Amino acid sequence: MRRSHISGNVSSSSQPTIVAFERVPAPQSNSRLLGMIALTAVIVFFTSDVEHTIKVVENDRKEPIQKMQAVPSVAEIESTLLREHMIIHGDFIVEETKNRLTSLAHAYALTYKLIQELQNQHISVTLTFGSHLGALRHHGVIPFDEKDIDLAVFSTDAVKIKRAMQTALDTQPHLKLTINEADFGYQIFKTKTFLTYIDVWMFKNIESKELTCVGHQLPDKSCERWYKNFHARLPPVYPYDAWFPVRTELFGTERVPIPATNIPIESRDFEYNADGDRPNFWNTTCGPHRRWNETESRWIEVDMSERKCSDKYSVYPFVFKMENGIEQLRQGSVVIHEVAGVTS
Repeated sequence: MRRSHISGNVSSSSQPTIVAFERVPAPQSNSRLLGMIALTAVIVFFTSDVEHTIKVVENDRKEPIQKMQAVPSVAEIESTLLREHMIIHGDFIVEETKNRLTSLAHAYALTYKLIQELQNQHISVTLTFGSHLGALRHHGVIPFDEKDIDLAVFSTDAVKIKRAMQTALDTQPHLKLTINEADFGYQIFKTKTFLTYIDVWMFKNIESKELTCVGHQLPDKSCERWYKNFHARLPPVYPYDAWFPVRTELFGTERVPIPATNIPIESRDFEYNADGDRPNFWNTTCGPHRRWNETESRWIEVDMSERKCSDKYSVYPFVFKMENGIEQLRQGSVVIHEVAGVTS
């Protein structure tokens, strides 16, 4: 499905409110602004037993896997990105920007195909972490600070996971990308032409009502080890209802699954919201609470004055919820597209 689109000037009085939505038909000339940055795709896996198109968890709950249909080609995605760019910046485009949009198109295409192949293996998948946030707030990858695409997939079956990943990679063999093991799961590293790396996080349903990252569950290779090394704490534990039943949201040019709630990005466990458990904090505060200082080789706190989303409205696309329930993606006063409604 495609979404409707208009362009033009609007009042800046509307406040951004991010919601899920249904896409509605739009003509071929419609376009979307998605940002022009290098990416990392992060995919999170949860254990599940599956019969055909349903996932069976330990408490016998059954959730339908909302399968992704046709995956657009890289050329189709890139064409959309270019048209979106022109809505804001006109016909002129520098070579560096063109290369970034091309890489972004490859990253989206690979992400969609990976979602599709995981679903073909009867594995549920959603966006998570920064990509969950990006879909809600920008209808795509976060166009500043963030350099990744985050997915959540519900299995620790290494054979199925790697089969799905390899099948996705085989659709773009010229990129010469490979699958690599990591504490939390798998990675696909970026290259000079593919400005992304893909992180595949493996989650397990440890109880009927709780989900947490486990990785490979080995003494020297686990999600617990990764969290202790990078965050000096254990992986967060989420209630089952925070993730299921999944919703769908626009991410790039296509709708993909996202968690049932925004709890994963509203919790203090989320890197962007370490200040406390506050609903919609992620929608008004942009950027992480800390940054790495190369000179001092340590993390430093970022002042809240540097993290106001409103300071970025004129230079990056944000989603705004209108009074009639329509969502608009706009940069400054220019509407890039609008979509109807909120769906589960």
